[in-house]
Amino acid sequence: MSKLPARNKRVKRTVKVGKVAPEAAQRIEELDARVEAIQLLIPLGLRAVDEELQRAVLELAGPRYQRKESDQPLRRWGSQRGSVYLGDQKLPVDVPRVRDVDNDREVSLLAYQALQTPRKMDEGLMLRMLKGLATRNYEACAETVPETFGLSSSSVSRRYVKATARKLAEFQERSLEEHDLVALFLDGKSFADEQI
Repeated sequence: MSKLPARNKRVKRTVKVGKVAPEAAQRIEELDARVEAIQLLIPLGLRAVDEELQRAVLELAGPRYQRKESDQPLRRWGSQRGSVYLGDQKLPVDVPRVRDVDNDREVSLLAYQALQTPRKMDEGLMLRMLKGLATRNYEACAETVPETFGLSSSSVSRRYVKATARKLAEFQERSLEEHDLVALFLDGKSFADEQI
């Protein structure tokens, strides 16, 4: 067993480092391989997002550099910064814009709106929080891609509250018809002046 020096405010301690079990080392290698695969797939996912957004613009405004007829009021209107969710990671993208020149208003892309809603992120976040991961540590533990953002402790907390509220609503609204109940026992705890 080797020893490593550890420093903490002018106090020198020695921390013992044990041997890693072979099965734990293999699990770590498998996890590293999965994280690496995810990191390699994210650029492909971003490319697919860009292609889907360009397809949506093509459907609305037609081909690029083509003269528009008077009955076609939708025009390409540059791009702007935006974000989409790939898995539970929020990533920055350039979002093409489409404008209705007759009505002088922006036309939203349905594909972009669909990509802005996280899929199953709240469920995974809730499970990680229930297993003891603190909101302040979530960003460091959840990021698999360096460009991600939107995982501050306050946004994680809001998502956790939303996910637990949804689970509580499902629990309270479930049907008990399939159960043959003879009696129902309710128990409560007192906390300050509240009955829980």
